[in-house]
Amino acid sequence: MIGDVDLFDPFVLGDDPFPEFARRRTIGAAAWGKPPYPEAGQAYYVFSHGLVSKALKHPSLLQAPPGAYELVRQKITLDFALDLLTKSMLLSDPPQHMRLRRPLGGLLTSSSIAGLFDRLLATALELTRKAAGEPEFDAIGDLAVPLSFSGLEQILGLNIEDPWLIGGDAQRMASALEMRLGGIDPQANDACRRLQDWVSLAIDNNGAVLPNGMTAQMLAEVDAGRWRREDAVANVVFLLFAGQATVVDTFGNALMALERFPDQRRLLEDGRVSWLSAAEELLRYCAPVHYAGARIAAEDLEFEGIAIQAGQAIVPVLASANRDASVFAAGDRLDLQSSVPSTLTFGTGLHVCLGQHLARLELAALLEALFTHAEGWRLDLPRVARRQSVLLYGLQTAPLILPAAA
Repeated sequence: MIGDVDLFDPFVLGDDPFPEFARRRTIGAAAWGKPPYPEAGQAYYVFSHGLVSKALKHPSLLQAPPGAYELVRQKITLDFALDLLTKSMLLSDPPQHMRLRRPLGGLLTSSSIAGLFDRLLATALELTRKAAGEPEFDAIGDLAVPLSFSGLEQILGLNIEDPWLIGGDAQRMASALEMRLGGIDPQANDACRRLQDWVSLAIDNNGAVLPNGMTAQMLAEVDAGRWRREDAVANVVFLLFAGQATVVDTFGNALMALERFPDQRRLLEDGRVSWLSAAEELLRYCAPVHYAGARIAAEDLEFEGIAIQAGQAIVPVLASANRDASVFAAGDRLDLQSSVPSTLTFGTGLHVCLGQHLARLELAALLEALFTHAEGWRLDLPRVARRQSVLLYGLQTAPLILPAAA
């Protein structure tokens, strides 16, 4: 069907896939490649901003269309974690997707959460003051993770008494979504079971669910008969993962980028760039999710002159689209003074990230706290540990050394 072509292999690119992304953008911006998971056949990867945007918006490219893909979907959902996540917004198609998304959309608009920034900044400053009392600290564990859970508590309206326990399981659960050559890590299924049990107990405990949050809105949909209880549980579980991963991974990537581009770091140190505009550019350059979930053809179709058969996958490469110099002048450079148009970090179309505005505020708060209350920090590069993932790009640890200890 495909012949002897240069197949794209996302599994061999290592920690720096960007040169290969750039090469692919210059030689057609699309290529057949190894499937993102073994249950799928060969997939068609798209790398340019235009093709990625088109794939994400195409009405016949779905998460799980009926017909030729149904048997594949059934195999995939034999795993507990993926079976649960198929009930969330992430892996649902219209009309189910909009039935789940519509009641929650108004809670996370830019205007509805604008007042949250001051509370996030206060938390970020408190965390940074405490961490900076030591000669060195981990920017991921001491700042990004606890701030992300503070934000989650506020938007979910759900008391999270032990964020480290929940956060650890959310990270393990993420491997269920990972691009992979073999089966799903059993730890992902175990972590997802624990998260499901925790959420189930929490929503049964009236004291844990606060009014006016997303969890209360989900339960109102259940009471009204528009949602099933398992829909609410699945979406809270998904948000516990997604609500921390984006900002935590972007923040870690941002620290690496600012080490690589000291002139851009000085712009922040000198106050020549606002925290929010810096966050916007860092979200472009430091995209935490490299590959959008595979979009499956619901029918035979032609995509930019390529025949895609029903059941075949198209994989949009978000991180490559965000470096497309035909849209972003800086391309593979970081430019905090650029006027950034809409990036694809949060996707586009029906599945555009519900929490994108919150992620911007959290990242801006972390930057402001770090640069105003841990001045002169230095990233201890030899001890940095990157997340072991193809799909998700971030740091597991980011040790920072303060000047007095340098």
